[in-house]
Amino acid sequence: MNRHQPPPSSDQYWDRNPRPRAPLAITVPPPDYPIESSRFSPESPPVPPPTHKRSQSTWTNTNTLKSDATPPKDPELGPVSSPQAPHFRDRVTKFFFDIRMTRPRDPNLLPMQQPPLRSWPGLEKQDQCKHCHKKRKRDKVLAIVIIVLLLYLFSNMVFLNVRVLNMVSPPPPSSSSSTPPSTSSPNTLSADAQQCISQYNLNAPTDPQSYPCSTCYPVLSAVPSNFTDGNSQDAQTIANAVQFCGLRSIFETSNSNGQAALSTGGWDKDVRFCAWSGVKCDGFGRVSSLQLSFPSVPASIPTEIGGLTGLTSLQVIGDTNVPGGSLPSSFAQLTALTSLDLESTAITAFDAGLFTSLNKVTTLTLVKNANMGSELPSSVTALPLQNLVVNNQALASDTLSTLASSTSLQGSMKLLDLSSTSLSGSIPSGISSFTSLVELHLDGNSLTNPLPSSFPPSLHTLTLTNNTQLSGTVSSGTSFCALSGLQTCDMRGTNLNAQGACGSCQFQ
Repeated sequence: MNRHQPPPSSDQYWDRNPRPRAPLAITVPPPDYPIESSRFSPESPPVPPPTHKRSQSTWTNTNTLKSDATPPKDPELGPVSSPQAPHFRDRVTKFFFDIRMTRPRDPNLLPMQQPPLRSWPGLEKQDQCKHCHKKRKRDKVLAIVIIVLLLYLFSNMVFLNVRVLNMVSPPPPSSSSSTPPSTSSPNTLSADAQQCISQYNLNAPTDPQSYPCSTCYPVLSAVPSNFTDGNSQDAQTIANAVQFCGLRSIFETSNSNGQAALSTGGWDKDVRFCAWSGVKCDGFGRVSSLQLSFPSVPASIPTEIGGLTGLTSLQVIGDTNVPGGSLPSSFAQLTALTSLDLESTAITAFDAGLFTSLNKVTTLTLVKNANMGSELPSSVTALPLQNLVVNNQALASDTLSTLASSTSLQGSMKLLDLSSTSLSGSIPSGISSFTSLVELHLDGNSLTNPLPSSFPPSLHTLTLTNNTQLSGTVSSGTSFCALSGLQTCDMRGTNLNAQGACGSCQFQ
């Protein structure tokens, strides 16, 4: 390593051993030394010539000023001595000082370096401030856009509400001589229908109880089913409003306990009736299934139920007292109905031609309806029934014969259950004409001999329990003992017995 490298420059390193400098000398001018004034001011007097003489010194080291006048003595400074030659001690001190300063530097000692300067935080804040200004500007623009959008929505809502309020009052009842109210055609809607649609779209979603079903249901239900005005939303709104009113009528005709139970299931709290308890809808938003169980049942079946034209399954289970009364004539409008189940109700007898309109019913269940009478509607025999269940309510003695003589039922009936219906007399021989019958239940009646010589060969289940007046011996290979496919056969509670093998039949 070269020990005689040039010393680092002063702008890169700090000198750790700086050379001492001579002390500064202060020259005190005499009191009579003239003060120089500005020569550029017109008020300045001319400068007088100096009255003292200057030595060869340049005012840098010692007191070299010589004046004709003797300066006054300052008592605080003490006696003023004239400059003298340096003493021997001073010379020796300076000699050793010079020797020390001329020694070579230790190469292992690094010169002091200037510490790195950190950036001024003020500049960073200034840069950040630029982003802050941009962000504030962006936030202001966004706030203005939101305010404009809210004002637009608010004005639109006010306009629509004003329009609805102008139509909210129902028209006064017309006299016999006045012009009849306008009706809707397949292509146009009446003013009343348009009013009901507007109220359903605007008010019903937030306040369903305020929707005037008593006024709008008859208006909207009168709109032709093939209605189209180029706006599919109108047709869907009409269907929704009619179904909503049909279901709400069930809620309104229920007693306090019934309404409390229905409210728990979400009824009449909004217009989303497909989410109400016991209600199911198909993919087109039509109510397809309705199940009502006590106490969530109406006091009677309301007329507005006819608005559920997409209903395919209806089940009502009461407490033998409600619902009661007769079925409304609008019940015949449920032409899509395929399953009707009425249990423990006080509903009275059906109209004889009811099932002429409800000609798609394949399952009819009537259980414990004491006020329904003993006669089934004559139109039942024209139905393509697959399942007929009548239990715990009286039927006429000839009911079984009437059913067996129906050509429509002979090919469609699969399940026939007439248990505990007070049937009497013998089982008709026409029972064997039910070629598709799988189950036959005639328990708890007053059936008598003789038994039919043959039963439907398709039977898998046959029960005649608790018919105490049936008696005698059934020989192997005759009557029901000849059924090879019979899997369940129960004759307990009768006085019948078998002679020989009788398949799976149980006696006594």
